[in-house]
Amino acid sequence: MLVKHISQNDKVLIQVDSDCDGYTSAAALINYLNCLFPGFVQNNIYYRIHTGKQHGIILDTIPDDVKLVICPDSSSNDYDEHKALADRGVDVLVIDHHEADAISENACIINNQLCDYPNKNLSGAGVTWQFCRYMDHLMGTNYADNYLDLVALATIADSMPLLGENRDLVYEGLNIIKSNKSSLPLKNLITIS
Repeated sequence: MLVKHISQNDKVLIQVDSDCDGYTSAAALINYLNCLFPGFVQNNIYYRIHTGKQHGIILDTIPDDVKLVICPDSSSNDYDEHKALADRGVDVLVIDHHEADAISENACIINNQLCDYPNKNLSGAGVTWQFCRYMDHLMGTNYADNYLDLVALATIADSMPLLGENRDLVYEGLNIIKSNKSSLPLKNLITIS
């Protein structure tokens, strides 16, 4: 879906959820896509940050010329909004980790809670990172791991259990910060022994 909209030079809106996991999920996705398609990102991707503690899709904030709405770390349960956007001819891509009642009939949902993915404690940024890894596979690139610092920050801030995959992601992300390869200004706060 995303590649189709990029190839058609469509306008894309990324709805940024209003917490650390939402910010880092959106930042990882936007920066990742900028590595692959810099001209497209700079000219065709817009983002909207919620004001206050809003979550999910807010229909009246989506411009008429947008053809794809991407919702990292939110919107699995926004069934009415998915339908309203589909009726307007707008595709919806949800990359989320929150529990949901069902899989939407009117959106593409990528959610570790709605499939047999073994880590049910993955943050939204972790699910976004897995999406970027899949894009790497499709595109023959290797950019997703550059954003493990954001995944680490989200995993810690969202109080996800630091076991198994989460522990590994945080460890790798903190190593990126420690090695000065991160864009996050956190290096002086972290000591890894």
